[in-house]
Amino acid sequence: MMPRPTYDHRSSQKPAHTSPLLAANLADLYWLVHVVQAGSFSAAALRTGMAKSNLSRRIIQLEKRMEVQLLIRKPGALHLTPTGSRIYQHALEMLHAAEAVEKIARQATGVPRGPLHLSAPGVLSPWLYGCLRAFTAAYPDVALRITEADHLTDLASNHLDVSLSFCDVPGDSDDVVSRPLAALEMTIVGTEELVERLGNPSHLSDVTGHSLLVSISPARMRHRVSMAGEPLPEGAALYASSYQAALNGARAGLGLASVPLHGCIADLQAGNLRRACSAHRPVAAKLYALMNPHRSITPAARALVSHLRCSLMDETITGISALDDDIATDQ
Repeated sequence: MMPRPTYDHRSSQKPAHTSPLLAANLADLYWLVHVVQAGSFSAAALRTGMAKSNLSRRIIQLEKRMEVQLLIRKPGALHLTPTGSRIYQHALEMLHAAEAVEKIARQATGVPRGPLHLSAPGVLSPWLYGCLRAFTAAYPDVALRITEADHLTDLASNHLDVSLSFCDVPGDSDDVVSRPLAALEMTIVGTEELVERLGNPSHLSDVTGHSLLVSISPARMRHRVSMAGEPLPEGAALYASSYQAALNGARAGLGLASVPLHGCIADLQAGNLRRACSAHRPVAAKLYALMNPHRSITPAARALVSHLRCSLMDETITGISALDDDIATDQ
């Protein structure tokens, strides 16, 4: 007798005839789990609605295909063989994985639930975190995760569901859906001591670059730096990757920073910072809600953006004005 040919499972070559067998095995392993958990074919038939004879036939066929005995059948009892026990454990794991897949699908098509990863500028904290508290109260099944950043636009590589971004040139593409959310009033601020030392400048042109803090997105680092809409000379005191970082630098007296008024209103009221360059009106910063392509937008992501928009529309928020846009058309 010729020896049976062996197949190295590590090989990249996959025989075409294995796929139907694998599919049949997966289906029958599902029934094996139910039979073992029920303790008998009769009990499993009652639980699953499949005839006892059909269940028995499916397990016998599985044993024949796999060329191994899985169950020891005795009157009134079933026992797994040692090999059957190991196979059962793997089958149970596969069933749990299949249930997890169904759960993910339900999360993508049903009511808002499941994990939601949000990226948002830290300078929005005075408004945003209270808004998120109301959102989680309204949707307790959503598990919120937040990353603070100003300019995250690559949602896929950062595993983001929503990004609130001060991106330069937003627009829909195959990779992202962009919606205008708000306009933020900008102001130039510094410490009392610094503003006095600079001679209470009325315009940016009165200030050297070494006394300025520049917030700039990584994508613009290769281009000419500007602050509050004006080109800057080389040698700023600090180049910050976010408005929050620039604001922290201003609080420390490192220089003047052009930042959203909303983020520093408490500092101005407390006298920790004061406005500078009053003759200059910086261009408002536009905030966009970025989401994944339309079919990948989860109910939780859509609900969050809608919640944020409603908050902006319904509340009076110092330094923040809602921008009109209706994401309902994407549904």
